[in-house]
Amino acid sequence: MSNVLDLDLDFFVWPAVRGPVDGRPPEDEFIHATPEQVRAFLEEQCGLSRDNKVLGHFCKRHDEAFDTWRRWLSEGLLQEPFCVDHVDAHSDLSFGDASWSYVLETVLSLPVDGRSTPERGQHRLNEGSYLTFAIANRWIQHLSYVYPVCPWADYERRRSEEFPGRPPDLNRFLFKDQDFSSGMIELRYLDHEGIKWIAHKPVTPISIEPVVPIDFIPANKFSNRGFTHMVLAHSVEYCPEGADVLIPVICEYFHEG
Repeated sequence: MSNVLDLDLDFFVWPAVRGPVDGRPPEDEFIHATPEQVRAFLEEQCGLSRDNKVLGHFCKRHDEAFDTWRRWLSEGLLQEPFCVDHVDAHSDLSFGDASWSYVLETVLSLPVDGRSTPERGQHRLNEGSYLTFAIANRWIQHLSYVYPVCPWADYERRRSEEFPGRPPDLNRFLFKDQDFSSGMIELRYLDHEGIKWIAHKPVTPISIEPVVPIDFIPANKFSNRGFTHMVLAHSVEYCPEGADVLIPVICEYFHEG
């Protein structure tokens, strides 16, 4: 089975940038990992090697991952359904906009083979929602959300520490029974009335998509040595300019395809 490392550069930035930013985040407020710390994470926790590179792609915006997966699938370079380890400071699961309602009401009304070219933009497919659309296409069999938990300067010292709780940017409307503890994403096809009332009372879906198990994994507890593919997203608005030195370091672990 294909196993995709879906990595955003902002995973290596602390604290996570939340909300709109005018330009690049300031260097004195948002500190990034060193090249040595990045190499250690990729080699020791992701099992990657510069001598045995995986197929990968560098994206300026993270929603380009959706287009990359669609292309790889069409070219026979990726098999569905595949597993995704989403290593990122953000969930990219339709938190903070109305893209979720567009998915539940409009995208799910289409046959599965007609869902891969949705509208783009705010409240549609974008860098903060593309994973929801990939799930709506039934590409993903299992999803892990791996998130940073402390400043990278403290990372090694705190490797054995327990970080309880979940990431803050989760959308309950995507989860089975609207319950994060279910550990299941379950997209429900709803009409406009269902979308209107979903936050207030139980609604009856027109149909229900297959569930996708999801794990929430603090960065220091993550380990996977079976990656077959890799995507790296730049996401400039969430990374100080100094973090750009990490891009060529990460790109050494995959061959562009």
